[in-house]
Amino acid sequence: MKRTESTAKSLTPAEFLTPERLAQLSANQQKYAASILQDVLHARETVNMAGDTWTAQQVAATLAALPTLVDQPHLYFVAVVPVLTAYFKAQQLPNLKELEVALRNARPVLVEKHAEAADEQAAYEDVVALVEQWVQDMVEQADVANLKAADLQHFVTIVHTTAELMITGKHLEPQDWDVKTLSEIMFGPFTHLLDEQDRVPELFNLVPFALTTLFSYLMTQKKLPQGQSLLDWVSGHHDALVTMYDPKLESFFEELTTAMQREGIDANDHTKVDAFTQDYLRRHPTASQELFATDRHLTHKKHIKQIKYSQKRRRKRRR
Repeated sequence: MKRTESTAKSLTPAEFLTPERLAQLSANQQKYAASILQDVLHARETVNMAGDTWTAQQVAATLAALPTLVDQPHLYFVAVVPVLTAYFKAQQLPNLKELEVALRNARPVLVEKHAEAADEQAAYEDVVALVEQWVQDMVEQADVANLKAADLQHFVTIVHTTAELMITGKHLEPQDWDVKTLSEIMFGPFTHLLDEQDRVPELFNLVPFALTTLFSYLMTQKKLPQGQSLLDWVSGHHDALVTMYDPKLESFFEELTTAMQREGIDANDHTKVDAFTQDYLRRHPTASQELFATDRHLTHKKHIKQIKYSQKRRRKRRR
């Protein structure tokens, strides 16, 4: 007899995943079925939508939250709706048709949204592999090979951070790298993208060397048309590059960024940023005095932090 709403009982994942039911699922669905059910039930609790029986509203809210709660490949998300459909059918829920509509409505966003993220991550991994090949080639050079272990790690970190910011962050291949963009990243997100343990004088002392080595290498590969301009820029900004990180300055700009965000200032509107900064300095004379006493390269504008490129899953650059 078909179960009514009052008598229907939710199946646990173990109760559902019998050999007979698994046989009705595809190979991909079988692979992820247990994880999907466990994750979905957890997500249902997380969004505070758990109840005696599933509703269409619970399905929508749960599947909207699922990608933010699990780290799974694209094929996992492809299998979510078919597995849940089978799970609900096995329980003979009285509102099955409503649940199936909710599942169908949720599937495009669930699959496509994660597909975009998967494609973006795959593209990023391609960039990582490319830069790793560059590093391998440069390590063959005597001046790089002779670096002590700690300095070699700093070198690798600088090269990866710079190249990934230019290619993935600025969407520029080496043939399009120019001085303007290099200046923007080095005196902008570069420092913030580094892990805290990498923000040390030893690393910054190597920045000119690492950039010069990278640009020279790419020039020999015929990949950097503006290479000489970039090399000249590094030479002319040596002192600014090795001193561009100072804890006192970082603290000041953290406070300034927070103040701007509170006031709703658009960080891309340079006129408003400059006006707000000047006003902030006038209202905080002590901070202003410390800033001018500490900053050794005031001719370079410090960029207010944007959304961090480090939100991407960046590998640790450890050799």
